[in-house]
Amino acid sequence: MNPNAGRLTESVRSEVLAALRARFTVEVYATTARDTGIAIAQELTEDRDRLVIAFGGDGHVNEVVNGVAGTGSSLAIIPGGTMNVFARALGLPLDPFEAISYLEHALDREPRRVNLGKMDERYFTFSAGCGFDAEAAERVERYVPNKRRFGELFFYWSAFRVLAGSHRHREPTMTLSGPFGTERVAMAIASNAGPYAYLLNRPVAVAPNVRLEGGLDIFALRSMRIEAFPMYAWRAAVSGDLVDHEEVVYQSDLDGFDLVGDKPFNRHVDGEPLPPRSRARFQIVRDVLKVQV
Repeated sequence: MNPNAGRLTESVRSEVLAALRARFTVEVYATTARDTGIAIAQELTEDRDRLVIAFGGDGHVNEVVNGVAGTGSSLAIIPGGTMNVFARALGLPLDPFEAISYLEHALDREPRRVNLGKMDERYFTFSAGCGFDAEAAERVERYVPNKRRFGELFFYWSAFRVLAGSHRHREPTMTLSGPFGTERVAMAIASNAGPYAYLLNRPVAVAPNVRLEGGLDIFALRSMRIEAFPMYAWRAAVSGDLVDHEEVVYQSDLDGFDLVGDKPFNRHVDGEPLPPRSRARFQIVRDVLKVQV
């Protein structure tokens, strides 16, 4: 569990754990720092098959996934974060108590095998971004109290602040290459499932054709203008036609592609910031994760 999960109070988290203990025999481990969830999940699954329950938000789920993927163990999710994108993609209840009841019945079914995206050595469940949106994600993680207080809106405010405060994201500084050819881009988002995010519970789609059963989709912008930011947000969240914009590069159902920067760029997986690098390799890894749904 993530003891600092975004949208739940400490008392609610305690009640959720009590409800889990009332229905299952569980061992509870709390993550204490970034990436500790990976090590905990790896240790739990290295010697036998287990059901590993991730209780937290998308970043916490990402860590647990990176410890469970490729093993004989299965993943279950009790949503506790701000957006819970992967849980929604799997059709899980967002209320944690309803999710526990759902899981109790799901154990009568065989686990579902799903694809994961991979950026270099790190798996992602729904998206991995490079450049502008990764810097916005890093800014969100620096101000956790604001993230808890304002939820989804704080991500968009952070994105606007990043774009308003820097010129380096506005012109292409990266080269994207794959079976579609080569493109110069200012930012790029790889998607394994959709949507990319939510805004006031409305899905924000940057990869409208992505399917969890398919390959990766790539969405990239050739340039970014601060005056166009509201239009980008509107077309992603309301009209749903952002991919038709002339500045957008969009390709669907790919096995892999590469991104090389003129200099190191920010990166994230499922909203979790990673150290900057000057290149990234993306690929789809099929049927690598068992999920109890």
